Amino acid sequence: MNFRQTLTEIQTILDTVDHDSDLFVEALQKQAVQHLSFSQISTVEFCQQRYYLQYILNQEPDPLPDYFTKGKLLHRLIAHGYQAQMAGNIPSLADLEEDLATANLPCDHAHLTNALQVYHRHRWQTEQVLAVEHPFVLSIDENLPPLVGVIDLVLQEGNTIILVDHKTGRNFYPYDELQVAIYASYIQAQYPGYECHLYYDHYRWVNNLDRIRKPAFQRTRVEVQLDHQYLYRQRILTAASLIHRLRSSSTPSHSGKCYRCPYRYNCPYSYRENTSD
Repeated sequence: MNFRQTLTEIQTILDTVDHDSDLFVEALQKQAVQHLSFSQISTVEFCQQRYYLQYILNQEPDPLPDYFTKGKLLHRLIAHGYQAQMAGNIPSLADLEEDLATANLPCDHAHLTNALQVYHRHRWQTEQVLAVEHPFVLSIDENLPPLVGVIDLVLQEGNTIILVDHKTGRNFYPYDELQVAIYASYIQAQYPGYECHLYYDHYRWVNNLDRIRKPAFQRTRVEVQLDHQYLYRQRILTAASLIHRLRSSSTPSHSGKCYRCPYRYNCPYSYRENTSD
């Protein structure tokens, strides 16, 4: 199947929503436009049943884990901070904490308050903030659905474009080269001749910043390995084939990693495992 028309359709959606990342994701789902993303690829690799629940049935985890709410809210608050910085206004920590209080969501606000302090201390202070929560579409093969994604932060420092992805969690965890390779491919096409640097800014949930044994923040420079391009492509091709089969009514398999899955209470496989002796 040739996906040129799909690429044009997604580009039209991007223009229609004025590159608003939330509206873009919502429109893709509502219009059921066929596409791939790093999240879809990593999900189907983790467990086909989770992919089926999340992307085909469009279910939310039930109950919704606290870390889902915290992670989304921290992303939103950090985005507001960099959007203000892009407009020439550096928000104070008090401003950020007021935004958090206004959100009034049922999650651990102590973790978020500490994460905001960490963000304010370590925020990027570069020549220019080019984009915040930047949605994109990229074609790597006419016979594959277009790849879409949202880059948390795009910065410029001289002749260097800096991409930043924000991560949250109880611990720091290894990055995935494929996500970075996808982002880098898009940016290098948009900014030819510029050097591209990629970073993960990882915020660790902590109860008390004054009583921690390991850092609450880690900034990691990520390298895309040119000799791994074949492996990146094979991962995408394999995932695309699995996704096509699942969307063509194939029965999803189950990985058995339920303890790591936020959908374990939605999943009939997990239920059987958790109730059997």
